[in-house]
Amino acid sequence: MVITLAELVHRRPAAPPRPQARERIEACGIRLDISGQRLETGDLQALRDFASAADLPGSFRSMVCGEMVNPSERRAALHTALRALPDDEPGAPETVRSAVAAELVRMRAFAKEVRSGSWMGATGQRITDVINIGIGGSDAGPRLVRHALEELADGPQVHFASNVDGTVLARLLPRLDPARTLAIVSSKSLSTRETLMNAASVRAWLAAAGIAGERLNRHMVVVSAKAGAASELGLEADRQFMLWDWVGGRFSLWSAVGLPVLLAIGPDRFDAFLSGGRAMDRHVLDAPLERNLAATLALIEVWNTVVLQMPTLCFLAYDERLAPMIGWLQQLAMESLGKSRRNDGRLSEVPTGPVVWGGVGTDAQHTFMQLLRQGTARTAVDVLYVEQATHEYDEHHHVLIANARAQVEALTAADADSLAVNAVNALSLDRLTPERLGSLLALYEHKIVLVAALLGINAFDQPGVEFGKALARRMESDGS
Repeated sequence: MVITLAELVHRRPAAPPRPQARERIEACGIRLDISGQRLETGDLQALRDFASAADLPGSFRSMVCGEMVNPSERRAALHTALRALPDDEPGAPETVRSAVAAELVRMRAFAKEVRSGSWMGATGQRITDVINIGIGGSDAGPRLVRHALEELADGPQVHFASNVDGTVLARLLPRLDPARTLAIVSSKSLSTRETLMNAASVRAWLAAAGIAGERLNRHMVVVSAKAGAASELGLEADRQFMLWDWVGGRFSLWSAVGLPVLLAIGPDRFDAFLSGGRAMDRHVLDAPLERNLAATLALIEVWNTVVLQMPTLCFLAYDERLAPMIGWLQQLAMESLGKSRRNDGRLSEVPTGPVVWGGVGTDAQHTFMQLLRQGTARTAVDVLYVEQATHEYDEHHHVLIANARAQVEALTAADADSLAVNAVNALSLDRLTPERLGSLLALYEHKIVLVAALLGINAFDQPGVEFGKALARRMESDGS
């Protein structure tokens, strides 16, 4: 049955229905329970008919194969190639696969040298600390993975400097030894003002300790798509790890942008992380719509945002290790879906994406849950928890999971004193490992890309961000 977006909108009920769907979908150790969604009989099938009519599987396959899916910049979006095996089918062009494989070899070799101590600083001392200097996609992903897998980190201590606020470096640098510190300057364009300023300040800090000129090459590397980026920072050419213009910043974690993660957890665990992302890629490519995790999440988001007119998505992480996922998801979702102009040049007649916000576990229950439970808002909610703990506090974990499951029920339970309307996804991981984390992050990447495809917008550009940067540069120059 052919269903258009306009026909979906016409299905809008006079009042949001009580939750009726009872489906559970599982793949890659991730389970999705949509019984908290406000879907009447037939709504889910109508959504799948809409996806089929829009050839949603075909659009995803086109992206994976390297077709031009970023029309404003006339580029492919091949972040899936960063975690693919060389002989995966379907796959990116051979030139892309070869470049990715070669760069991963370089990354692994460098990480092994630093972690083993064979790579030493200019004074012959082992590297014990790494500063990742980057912002946006060059910060949020590595920060999330490093935090989530902290118990597995057995390499140098990784620190992050993203904000241009000097407080960040003022608090960080006095705690570090320049002779034992490696800085990674991560910027796709090597033009981001905040990153360049933080890099210059860290270079000055190193220089004050006698680490300048040739010696700087032992303490700084750059990750960039810009040719000659190493030279611009006063480094030798082989101190540059490559990005490519077909990798969007917010999708770049799997590339050399993930170098701080590789240094922290080691090549084998980083490979497992890539493997998890690759497993989710394969699931989304192969699974039919009715068993496809990413497609189901995307269709539910279109239903909630467009049909039920829910303006926000609250992400609730019932696991302290996943606390930074809220910030990562905010950038991924709102930079990708925060568009009014469609690919066909017309302004969108429907909302294109929710405002993403959230909180962590039971802390959130003591801050904003009252509004969700008995306020007046309409809110989509993702509750995420991990079934298996990795610590010895078993009773703590039992109480945490009980709270997560209780909130899924409480947020959709009828309440005569409430005008609030919530639509809840319950997502659970069997355990949190590098592989499972890779699958989880790839799942949300694919969900966002599929939402954009369904709504006819470009998930891979960010013109509004670029406009703000231009205004800031102008204000700097005129002293405003």
